[in-house]
Amino acid sequence: MIPDLSLPPAAWAGVAACAAACAAVLLITPMLRRVAWATGYLDHPEARKLHIAATPLLGGVAVAVGTAVGANLGLWSLDGTVPARSLWWMGGALLAVVLGLYDDRWGLAPAPKMFIQGAAAWLFLQGGVYPHAYFGPFWGQVLAILWMVGLMNAINFLDNMDGIVGGMTAICATAFAVLLAVWGWTHEALFALGLAGATLGFLRYNFTPARIFLGDAGSLFLGYTLGAMGLVVAVAGPGVSGILATLLVLGFPLFDTTFVVATRLLEGRKVYVGGRDHTTHRLNRIVRGPRRTAAIVYATTLALALTGILLGVNPGWPFGLALVLGWGVVLMLLGRRLARVPRA
Repeated sequence: MIPDLSLPPAAWAGVAACAAACAAVLLITPMLRRVAWATGYLDHPEARKLHIAATPLLGGVAVAVGTAVGANLGLWSLDGTVPARSLWWMGGALLAVVLGLYDDRWGLAPAPKMFIQGAAAWLFLQGGVYPHAYFGPFWGQVLAILWMVGLMNAINFLDNMDGIVGGMTAICATAFAVLLAVWGWTHEALFALGLAGATLGFLRYNFTPARIFLGDAGSLFLGYTLGAMGLVVAVAGPGVSGILATLLVLGFPLFDTTFVVATRLLEGRKVYVGGRDHTTHRLNRIVRGPRRTAAIVYATTLALALTGILLGVNPGWPFGLALVLGWGVVLMLLGRRLARVPRA
């Protein structure tokens, strides 16, 4: 008897979502590079930046479009329906992209920028997915907005070296897709796979040496989407396992932001003023190469993501808490080592 090797419909939908997103980004990114040059959407060299020549932005638009194409094709191929709450999610994502496009071209002060980020997060919450079971409707939404705004800024901070954010996001999104599929949230898993495919496709143009950057439009979109996916996983998981799994999967951007904020405060510097003092910058000075730095970030993110998936298939707060605390110690030791590396 020949075994049935065919994939279930949900698996085919996942393949379609990831492949379509990747293909869309590969197709439209060269066109957006030309648009960026024609319209002046360029990132010019500065003392705190690593690139030495003007580089096109608008890569974030390609990733956002690719994610939307892949996710919606996956949903259509699965059952032809798009959950009503996803319209709120896409509305918030669109606002994050528009905010980033404005900031890339004309700049925006921190206060109004964070207010609009909060508005984008609020739009997502209108879909009804946030941890209200633990904190109640009001405080659940407040904490969710703070979480999403924090992730948007964390990814924006971390987008400081070729390929770092794109590769890291692809790993995190894939891990979220696995967790959501294990916990029966198939439609949401397709959104995560669309994001994974889009960021993988973008690496074709963004890995060292990058030919196009995400820009704030891309980093804010990715921060918004990862923050949103984290909230979905937090709600989908049994007990507190979803919350702990989210912290593990997104461990590296959370670590980088904590490290930068702590070191800048200790040195009496403004937190929101950029500089070459991130974990990636200091790793680059140790290993002497952006490709090696990216490989270390990818490996660390993958290890964290696999730990999150391990918690997903073996849920329970004692096990999850032990994993989070164990990684906390590891990252704290890594932070102490990196803090001894002089900043440029």
